[in-house]
Amino acid sequence: MIDLILQIVRILLGIVLVLFLPGYLLTLILFKGEIDQLERFVLSVALSICIDVFVGLSLGFNEKIASITGGITEFNIWIFLISISIIFFLVYRYRESANM
Repeated sequence: MIDLILQIVRILLGIVLVLFLPGYLLTLILFKGEIDQLERFVLSVALSICIDVFVGLSLGFNEKIASITGGITEFNIWIFLISISIIFFLVYRYRESANM
């Protein structure tokens, strides 16, 4: 039972991390208050897919990075996406604090 709950939590976190969070943070950086929430949601999904493709290409295409990171593994994808999300969040917070 605990394994099933952990699997469900892992799937939900993965969906949010892969399909929403990086793109949403990027839309916060690029479009301050210029778009409504539905447009922001659709753009965040599209931009997240673009970021996912970029991460996959950077992990698998470059032989130097593949030799260092071990290629495309689940752990590497999590680390790259979390790192990109943290960087986008820090850029957003910096821009918000600079505007005040």
